[in-house]
Amino acid sequence: MISPDSARLMRLASYASVGVAVTLIVAKFAAWIITDSVSLLSTLIDSLLDAAASVINLLAVRQALQPADEEHRFGHGKAEPIAGLAQAAFIVGSAVFLLIQAGERIISP
Repeated sequence: MISPDSARLMRLASYASVGVAVTLIVAKFAAWIITDSVSLLSTLIDSLLDAAASVINLLAVRQALQPADEEHRFGHGKAEPIAGLAQAAFIVGSAVFLLIQAGERIISP
């Protein structure tokens, strides 16, 4: 059983993670628009995926902290590993997108 203080800290960390990711997205997007740099696009995509992962973590933490009920006798703790699987899918997706972008730049710089 997670203590109320631990649950509150987990929620706050999840919200902070989303906030930082959004701030980085705004800054990197502005820099990419100004420079049209592939490396900035790469870090922007990484930040977008970080934000998506942070939102997934936020939802998973909220779900995992719910108490046990009739349908979930042992609680909702399995939500967090499922969120990890979703994050892995985001990482693979970003790698594919960046490979496509890099290939286009190699063909026509």
